Amino acid sequence: MKQILLLSLFLSFILISQAQKSPQKALIDSGILKAKLGDFKEAIKDFDQAVALDSSEAEPYYNRGIARSELNDYQGAIRDFNKVILMKPAYPEPYYNRGLVKDYMKDYSGAIRDYNSAISLKPDYYDAYHNSGLAKFDMGDYQEAIRDFTRAISFKSDFTEAYYNRGLSRFNLNDLPGAILDFDEAIKLDPSQNDYFSSRGAAKAASAEYEQAVNDFSTSLSIKPDDLNARMNLALAYMYLKRFRDALVEYDLVVKLNPSDAEAFANRGVAKQYLEDKPGACEDWKSASDMGSEKAKQYFLKFCE
Repeated sequence: MKQILLLSLFLSFILISQAQKSPQKALIDSGILKAKLGDFKEAIKDFDQAVALDSSEAEPYYNRGIARSELNDYQGAIRDFNKVILMKPAYPEPYYNRGLVKDYMKDYSGAIRDYNSAISLKPDYYDAYHNSGLAKFDMGDYQEAIRDFTRAISFKSDFTEAYYNRGLSRFNLNDLPGAILDFDEAIKLDPSQNDYFSSRGAAKAASAEYEQAVNDFSTSLSIKPDDLNARMNLALAYMYLKRFRDALVEYDLVVKLNPSDAEAFANRGVAKQYLEDKPGACEDWKSASDMGSEKAKQYFLKFCE
């Protein structure tokens, strides 16, 4: 299961209305185009030249901050957003983007302060509520994260990621019915995301709804066949349903794709034991034990020696 952190999509927030482009504006537009094409280094060169032409304009600093954040130059990005905030303190976007950068730096408290600043200037800023919720999630404050995701949804009723992340928060608080409802909503809004099905499958498995969990994990794998976590969870759901041969097929695939997965070897050994293949079980437990699995070591000592 994973969170979705929304990336900033703002590359220009200050509109300059002129009959003819100034040299600075031409450089800014050129930098924005290069940034949209993913050439952030060249974009920064254009923004640097724009700043050199007129250091009193906020727009080149703002866009350079975004380009720098894309290149993981977080300190440089923060310096640029700081400059914009000094020039344009009434704009919510530089606070929001500075919050994103602090999120990337794992300064979650600082990020939350910036998101709150953005919200104070734009009370319906649903992206800021959402990312504030993600920061609180990363801090382990799931209840407060839920409140932020709920606020985001109140301003954007089709906010797919907010439903999903609220579901993850509820799952972590063991509110399995609430988590499933949120995953249901996320899936309705976007049925193309394998994580949504995989997460709902995990919630259903935790609720002992193993047949439905199998359906969700299978759907997740139909969207992304190489998702080994979903495949491991599918195999485990089969184990709970005593469908050991189906579990064995899934563990075989995991081991084939990741031959260093000790848990897959250990659990495949259990499936083989139930299928009365003791030599195969012992071989798997020995392999898993050699990889450091204490569980497999205990199985091997109990059943194989």
